[in-house]
Amino acid sequence: MNNHVPRLARKSAVVCAALAAVLVLVLAFTARARAVMRPEPATARAIDGHDRTGRSDGLRSKYSSTPIALHDAQGSILAFPPLPGATKPLTVVYLHGIHGRAENGCPWLHEGASEIGWLVCPSGNEHLANDTYSWGGSVADQRAVVARAERAAQAEGADAASANVIVGFSQGAYVALDLVHARLGHYRGLALIGADVEPSKAALDSAGVTRIVLAAGALDASFGPLQRAAARLRREGVDVRFVDLGRIGHSYATTDKEALRDAIAWLGRSRSP
Repeated sequence: MNNHVPRLARKSAVVCAALAAVLVLVLAFTARARAVMRPEPATARAIDGHDRTGRSDGLRSKYSSTPIALHDAQGSILAFPPLPGATKPLTVVYLHGIHGRAENGCPWLHEGASEIGWLVCPSGNEHLANDTYSWGGSVADQRAVVARAERAAQAEGADAASANVIVGFSQGAYVALDLVHARLGHYRGLALIGADVEPSKAALDSAGVTRIVLAAGALDASFGPLQRAAARLRREGVDVRFVDLGRIGHSYATTDKEALRDAIAWLGRSRSP
């Protein structure tokens, strides 16, 4: 029996050492994942160091909380009107993500958009079997959808001569950036939400984009890349804001809706080149 005791002790020591090694690996992996998931908060605060424009509480009662449908020969387009009394309102176009629906994301933008003009939210050009939409075809095909939405807003009084604002979420962000790179449309402001994109200063300048917003939730894989892209663009002299949407994943449903409102309104207040 005594011979079994040292053997048992050796086995116990081996098992304990193995468990300790596994625990160290788990802790190291968790720490690394957190670092990738959420970059240093101080950097985010430095990037988004702009003063917010502020808003009178009296405006809140003037916002339309219910979308309307703008109709043309091809059907209808979801929209929110500008605040009453707006002069030369711009057009803000929202492009939803893959397997998306315009009515889901559109309400999250309407307060900021209503301060500068009409918000129009077209459906992607691929209608899927589950009654959702995605963006397919060529960039010219996608531009046709956006142009139709802009014309619908102009028919309601949006300024046809002004450079507009385009906002894309996820797949819609890639589409929006493709349109800017191809110089299809005339945009003063660009917002890219929840997409690992790398806008270039040369392309933005060439397209006439004077302001850009990059935004993501802290739990979205695009948070870090967009934060770094914003820092790079700022170093290159681009007027850019990075917007932290809070502790959410791949979504526009921000925990700080005021930040998104302010960012959209800020894009539209930029001067046309």
